[in-house]
Amino acid sequence: MQPVSQYIDFSGILLEYIEGFPLTDIADHTPRECWQSICEEAIQILHRMGDHGILNEDVKTRSFIVKKDTRAESGYKVVMIDFTLCNFRKDYADNVDWSEAKAIQDEERAVGLIMQDRLEGGFVYRRSNRYKKPADYYE
Repeated sequence: MQPVSQYIDFSGILLEYIEGFPLTDIADHTPRECWQSICEEAIQILHRMGDHGILNEDVKTRSFIVKKDTRAESGYKVVMIDFTLCNFRKDYADNVDWSEAKAIQDEERAVGLIMQDRLEGGFVYRRSNRYKKPADYYE
């Protein structure tokens, strides 16, 4: 008798329904004191994606769902959706090419500035230094 494989391969797309609301709607669904940590969590997701060599060329605030999570300090967890226009680190010639692409796209700022404006003082965006030097060059 042959051993049963631990993993099964099959072609297809796995979809999961996520109960929650768009990041842009946090003012309607969460207390103001949670806004800073929720928005910072969305930005941290972008940082983790970059750490794993992923560049999202169409990141929008609507690309995040916020769901209730009693285990989280704020009581909410942020989940990123919509990875249609992603590129991978391996597709770039070198670190300079990769850093320039990340700086030009500026995923962090695309979320941070929009949410800061939308929440009118309920969230203060603080730009990280991750891709700042190349970004300053392109501004």
